[in-house]
Amino acid sequence: MSLRHHAPAVLAGLLLVLSAHPAPAQMPFDDPVLERMRKDVFFLAGPECEGRGVETKGIERAADYVVAAFKDAGLRPAMKDGSYFQPFTITAGVKLDKPTKLVLTGPAGDAKELKLGTDFNPMGFSPTSKASAGLVFVGYGVTAPKLKYDDYEGVEVAGKIVVMLRRIPRYGEKGEKRFDTTAPSADESEFAPFAAKIENAVAHKAAGIIMVNDTTAAGPRDPLPQFLNHAMGTEPAPFPVMFVKREVLDPLIATGPVRTVADIEALIDKDLKPRSFDIKGWKADAEVSVVKTEFKCKNIVGVLDGHGPLAEETVVIGAHYDHIGYGQFGSLGGAAGNGKVHYGADDNASGTTGLIELARRFGAVKDRQGRRLVFIAFSAEERGLFGSQFYCKNPLFPLDTTAAMINMDMIGRTKPVPTDWLGVAEKKDRLIVYGTGTGDGFEKLVDAGNARTGDFRLTKLAAGSGPSDHDSFYRKKVPVLFLYTGTHGEYHRPTDVPEKINVPGMKKVADLVEYLAAELATRDRPKYFATKDPWSDPTETRSARPAGPKLSVLPDYNYEGEGMRLEGVNAGGPGDKGGLKEGDVIVEIGGKPVKNVGGYMTAMSGTKAGTATDIVVLRKEKRVTLKVTPE
Repeated sequence: MSLRHHAPAVLAGLLLVLSAHPAPAQMPFDDPVLERMRKDVFFLAGPECEGRGVETKGIERAADYVVAAFKDAGLRPAMKDGSYFQPFTITAGVKLDKPTKLVLTGPAGDAKELKLGTDFNPMGFSPTSKASAGLVFVGYGVTAPKLKYDDYEGVEVAGKIVVMLRRIPRYGEKGEKRFDTTAPSADESEFAPFAAKIENAVAHKAAGIIMVNDTTAAGPRDPLPQFLNHAMGTEPAPFPVMFVKREVLDPLIATGPVRTVADIEALIDKDLKPRSFDIKGWKADAEVSVVKTEFKCKNIVGVLDGHGPLAEETVVIGAHYDHIGYGQFGSLGGAAGNGKVHYGADDNASGTTGLIELARRFGAVKDRQGRRLVFIAFSAEERGLFGSQFYCKNPLFPLDTTAAMINMDMIGRTKPVPTDWLGVAEKKDRLIVYGTGTGDGFEKLVDAGNARTGDFRLTKLAAGSGPSDHDSFYRKKVPVLFLYTGTHGEYHRPTDVPEKINVPGMKKVADLVEYLAAELATRDRPKYFATKDPWSDPTETRSARPAGPKLSVLPDYNYEGEGMRLEGVNAGGPGDKGGLKEGDVIVEIGGKPVKNVGGYMTAMSGTKAGTATDIVVLRKEKRVTLKVTPE
């Protein structure tokens, strides 16, 4: 289970105590199903797989093991090239390195090296790159044929560094006076984003970009965007993209028809006619050095085709097979766990074992009728659900014909719990099933399956969001079910070993999923519902549940810019009701600045449930103030 998405409980230091006693060895089972599942989990959580960290060779051994099991079960590869692997790359970190510089040389040959962070910043779109060329001012860098406007008309920019204003002309105007009346607002104009300006410069064969704030973005401070603001999750430009202060650009503009950036901006905005020109005698030498930590990862996708009228629809059964390796990332083992293999037997060799077992069972069914079954072992879940997010952005089978997704994560530690308040009745194994509110009939379906298979002490929760891969599908409007046996003191520690797995309990979970998948493959397609319920874990102690007001939002734990970017906003929650949107960057709550996730938690602790507070977000580079009432 993803630590980053589980962060509120982790940040509070609220997991159970680390067990000090070694687990007894497990003996082989007489039951052949139990024995093969035991062997699966012991291999996946064995030393040869090195904790299945995305940075280890051991994860490759685990991947090969899963592929072999899929082949033996009769699953066909999902990729067009005949592979089971859906490859993707994650960026685990980005930072600027030396040399990173911008030097401006004037007509007299005098060179001035600008000060990084004060006079200029490279934008995060910049790769490691260099450019040395003359300068051409191209207004807002916009080419809009339908609007009869082109900043590149009449100037030759091939091989030159283009200098441009941020945003679009008349950014602050309303009504018919706006520049782009085809868009609801200036922010939503297709010509305003940085990426659009970069793409246009590339189309005109420019060698680089120097950008400057327009008046509306500059305000009184003329801030420079931070490199990290756009370094993650964006397509890199093929050249340096530099951002400078207006006062730096003014002397260069003065060699043209006007004296300052403000003057030329006012002229363009006045009559919506481009004022582009060569900045004669000036050249720039730009260099950016970027260090990225990247990992090549792969989902494993096998398919059992459907038959009959529902054959072109899909049910996805998934589990993540990665873990945290030697604990350099995400360990809760402290100094004692540093550098040790974090075996991840429950998290999530157990779910992967369940996935393999179900592939075997369904693969053995001849002439199975109903929807296709797609089995996916996701990678990079522990880094932030990257594998499932990648699949949902690049689905191998359309998501609009995907009837449901069933996820298994940490299904190996079920234990008997009381079934009544007094503890008099017979105990039953505990199982938590999330997502029962995301599809019509899901709660009854789970109850029926439980009666037929496991007879668990069920806790059913409606929420479709959460810290595992089902979340990615839920956010794409696919009904989901997520099965989980609960947290424990070995979570994200070296002591999460296969000897502690309850194999019979793990098999019972697989039995239930088999029933659910078989039913979802043949019954009427469930209708999707967005739930108002936030993620919560009933297996944590009471103190483990973060107290205080909540917005029911999902932070983007991979965002490294200033503020807290929202990866998701739970439908019907207080954030949703207050107007927060996915992609917003919260920078202020109740007058308190928010620099990161920690700052968000601190600021939220100063709010009151039921009392409206001002929340300031950056939305497409614009500050927006919202009234939000935490709950």
